[in-house]
Amino acid sequence: MPKKPITNLAYSDKELASFFYLADETFGIDFREWYNAGEWTDRYRCYSFTFYRNVISNVGMSRMTVMTDGTAREAYQIGTVMTDEIRQGQGLATRIFKHLFKQHDTDGLPYFLACDEIVEPFYEKQGFTAQSEPELFISVSGAAPPLEHVRVDAEQWRRFKLESLPYSPRLYTKDDMHIWMFHYYQGMDEDVYRFDDVHVIYMIERSRLNLYAVLSPRPVDMRDVVARLSFEGITEIVFKFTPDLDGVEQRPSRDGQWMFRMNDGQLFPEGCRFPYLSKA
Repeated sequence: MPKKPITNLAYSDKELASFFYLADETFGIDFREWYNAGEWTDRYRCYSFTFYRNVISNVGMSRMTVMTDGTAREAYQIGTVMTDEIRQGQGLATRIFKHLFKQHDTDGLPYFLACDEIVEPFYEKQGFTAQSEPELFISVSGAAPPLEHVRVDAEQWRRFKLESLPYSPRLYTKDDMHIWMFHYYQGMDEDVYRFDDVHVIYMIERSRLNLYAVLSPRPVDMRDVVARLSFEGITEIVFKFTPDLDGVEQRPSRDGQWMFRMNDGQLFPEGCRFPYLSKA
């Protein structure tokens, strides 16, 4: 049985391959293309238990800057928490968390993560507390014409992040390009559309339109965006971020919740939604 977690900085080729395999088995996520493109930077560090050079349990951590109402705060977003199925229940992830906190609590930075309610008790044992996140939406009706579908490459996707104004001014992140690019390699580039010089990322789910981003180097009136996306048959637009828009309604989120481990204060403002494309 492993004695001490190692970091991805010490992975052998076999350990790296086993990390990819475990992530695919656990979450159905393929890290390989993102990794091969050089997007796994020092902003994302994994702590892993290995057994005969196979990763059997892992906790990932992304360092980023969280911007809330104009105030910047460095924080760690936890993700890729996984354990080989046959070794679950042995306390491996708990031991990794203890090691991780010992390494980084001296930084004085908050930790946060997204999870489903079923695993909330596990994270509570690690010192996290839950904060509910609302689903933000607006009811619409209209018959706006379809938007132009746009194919983008990795460099264009990167420029979206670098050149666009924050589309969620109350709550957004910086220094998280690795996560932004991860969503590109998971297929979000297939959902980019354009009107004028504005790019929007959305998916339609029956009568609801899930809006993930509004990308432009100039200020954009969110009312105009809503009007442009009020297609025939769409009855509501659901924002996967916190829009600067009056009349937005709230209801309980169906996407799980956030949990925080911090000494004081509150990282996310009440009633805000963390941008999906910054979610690890």
